[in-house]
Amino acid sequence: MLRKATRKANKANCKIELLHDDASVMHLVDSNQYDWILSTFLCCVMPDEFQPMALEQFSRVLKPGGKFRLLEMVYSKNRRIRRRQDFFSSFVEKVYGARFDRKTAQYIEESAELEITSKRFLKDDVYLLIEGIRKG
Repeated sequence: MLRKATRKANKANCKIELLHDDASVMHLVDSNQYDWILSTFLCCVMPDEFQPMALEQFSRVLKPGGKFRLLEMVYSKNRRIRRRQDFFSSFVEKVYGARFDRKTAQYIEESAELEITSKRFLKDDVYLLIEGIRKG
């Protein structure tokens, strides 16, 4: 993934810094460094016990007023879609480590440093886009 991202970053019209680090620790990143954090399907593959740690790190590395955008997969309320998710859930967890029942939005809501400004679905009610800011 980093090789592919590096090739694309080298072609970009802006500065892109790629880091390979543990999201629950982020020891390569100083505090208050970023205006934005973008995350796609990170928290749905991260065990629940690590999510609050990762969100603390997101808060730490964001500048005050910095924004975040997280895209996550969640269980659908549509019975047809939910049956399909139930059928594939053990495969998805075994192969990708992903689960549809993560509590990412709840952990953000419990955070003293982060605030959700918008939650909306991008496709059906499965792909949840969570947007917010670092308070302060």
